[in-house]
Amino acid sequence: MENKTMKEKMAEAKKIYYEKEFRSYMREMQGFTNEDFEKVIPVIKEKVLQSREKNPYEMFQRILKEVADIWDKPTFPVHADWHHYLVPGVIMCTMRNCGYAITDKDIDEAMYRGEHFPGGSCGFAGTCGGAYSVGVVMSIVNKTTPLHVEERAEGMQAVAEALNEIKKYPQRCCKRSSYTAIETAVRFLKNKGYDKIELNKIECTWSPTNKTCLGIHCPYFKKD
Repeated sequence: MENKTMKEKMAEAKKIYYEKEFRSYMREMQGFTNEDFEKVIPVIKEKVLQSREKNPYEMFQRILKEVADIWDKPTFPVHADWHHYLVPGVIMCTMRNCGYAITDKDIDEAMYRGEHFPGGSCGFAGTCGGAYSVGVVMSIVNKTTPLHVEERAEGMQAVAEALNEIKKYPQRCCKRSSYTAIETAVRFLKNKGYDKIELNKIECTWSPTNKTCLGIHCPYFKKD
């Protein structure tokens, strides 16, 4: 693999449609191991639970930057499974910080569900961890189980709307999907009366590290 250019490596990766083989290839190509990602899981979860922001976007940005500071490899991954549990975690934590009846157990549950959503599902299953995160939030807020009816349908509607926005930009980007998920969840929550949640304009600061960034074609691109 060392003698191939990055373009050649990526072309080879596109041919691997078996999930485990693809993930193993990609992590080896980038110089990462499963342990690199696993050891930050408790760090991220602790940071979420200790957070006090009332703005999920600001909490999301701060925690990722702090994780990047302690990442002990030359490059910090642009795409990673941690988005799947960080997004529902920061939204639920924001609700708690705004004074709503959200417990630490609820936040833990949100991150637990997100952690067990398979990485790469945007390509391997036609769905996205960002949209899934919205469904997790709505399900916990509504205390939904598979036995509920209206609440179950509302969660699916929220996921469908998030996924519909995410699929407008086919090029993968965990940051863009996360931002869309946050906006969609906040909109649904505000319509349910949770109007204390703060959310200012989202501007991505990760563009310089994303080699496949859409630039000005991304709705969150920081133009200046």
